[in-house]
Amino acid sequence: MDFKLAKSTSQSAETTITLKEIQESVKDQEKFFYFSNENNHKDLLKIVEQFNKSGRSAYLREAKFGLDEKEYIYELHII
Repeated sequence: MDFKLAKSTSQSAETTITLKEIQESVKDQEKFFYFSNENNHKDLLKIVEQFNKSGRSAYLREAKFGLDEKEYIYELHII
């Protein structure tokens, strides 16, 4: 399953990442990922469940960056 990462600027190209790539990048370290609001919330919760099952802690929250309801990104913190 592919997940869209949040753009760092409005002109940036869309980048995707898979669950396997996320797992490889956080082997024994703490890391933050920022996902686009176009991702399904339930799919992102599956990432959290996957890390919790493996003994790691993972937290997902919405980070708002504007006044509109649709101006937010998802922040995933894996410990």
